Amino acid sequence: MKPDWVQRVDNAIETILTIPKLLLLSRITLGKPKPLKPTKEAIILGNGPSLKAFLKQHLSFLEGKAVFCVNNFVRTPAFRQVRPSYYVLAATDFWQKEEKPGWQEERARIFQELSDQTEWPMMLLVPVMAKTTDEWRQPLLKNSNIQIGYFNNTPVEGFPSFLRFCLNKGLGMPRPHNVLVASLSIVLMMRFQTIYITGADHSWMKEVFVTDDNRVFLSQKHFYDGQLKSDTYTDKARPMYAGSTTNERKLHEILEKWYYSFRSYWELNGYAQSIGSRIINVTPDSYIDAFERQNISELVTNE
Repeated sequence: MKPDWVQRVDNAIETILTIPKLLLLSRITLGKPKPLKPTKEAIILGNGPSLKAFLKQHLSFLEGKAVFCVNNFVRTPAFRQVRPSYYVLAATDFWQKEEKPGWQEERARIFQELSDQTEWPMMLLVPVMAKTTDEWRQPLLKNSNIQIGYFNNTPVEGFPSFLRFCLNKGLGMPRPHNVLVASLSIVLMMRFQTIYITGADHSWMKEVFVTDDNRVFLSQKHFYDGQLKSDTYTDKARPMYAGSTTNERKLHEILEKWYYSFRSYWELNGYAQSIGSRIINVTPDSYIDAFERQNISELVTNE
């Protein structure tokens, strides 16, 4: 752990460096996303392997809660079962030119499926940078059930008080290296009092390996493995690419990405406590160490 004075210097430097990012990347007048209706409790469904058991055994736990789903969830039969109120897409790959073969077509299918399957009021939440392109929006215009909301996903670093200010104003969030960081930031901005997360296994560390020719491979497992007709989204070991490029990440780059994700959870938990909210992780065997943990079976029994 760093001495206090070193941490304060680091925070000061990071705060100063973040301000130009906010001015360049954030829409200052955008504000925070607003909930569709007042609800005290929310639950975020991550797409980790454990979500399969949750949906099979504890679907009733979603009743009365604002449900947030992410990424490929719409391409599974569970989408119509769950009928989420909110859907979050955060990866910059959705809005930038995609170099990886097949990924652009795969991601276009997400917007088409959202348009085809959403038969209830739902808010699709996307970064404000998505406004710079229009192609993704075209299928959604045919479905009046879908309301599009925008959020600033500018990475904020520095003093905790500075991060709190930015989250309070909707100017940015802790480094959103994955969609759960973005989703939690949004849910906290919306001021839900109790936030559950499930399907957030985050157990990638036991799935990474290095080959004899120094290529780094990772198996990214999801609850829908085997359900999607796709060679792009697969649980087979493959390199992790840098952004929308075909450049393979090195091991230290992957570990750095994970570092920022797990650090962001601690920052979000601190913010949650400062506004009187609770984040409860009900994912069994989750690698996330920042949030309060509870057993979903016990919660369902006590309801």
